[in-house]
Amino acid sequence: MSKIKPYFIVLTIIFTISGMFYVWTTMESIKLGYDINKLNIIKSRLEHAHKELLIKKTALSSPSRIYKIAKKMGFIYPKEGEIIMIHG
Repeated sequence: MSKIKPYFIVLTIIFTISGMFYVWTTMESIKLGYDINKLNIIKSRLEHAHKELLIKKTALSSPSRIYKIAKKMGFIYPKEGEIIMIHG
C-alpha cells in the first residue's frame, strides 16, 4: 500500500471546505434573491394601496362633498361675529 502524503489530505480538506462554502454562499444568494423579489411584490402592492387611499382621501375631503353633507345635517355658515379665533 502506498502512503498517503499529508499535504494531499490537507489539500483535500481545504478543497472540500471551500466547495461547501461556495455551495452555501450560492444557496444563500438565491434565497436572498427570492426574498428580495417577494419584498418588491409586497412593496408594489402597498404603493398601489397607498395611491388608492390617497384618491379616496381626496374624494372624501373635497369641499363640495363636505358642504353637501353639512347642508343635509342642517349646518349653516356662521354669521359675522360668531367666529372666535383662538391662538395657541
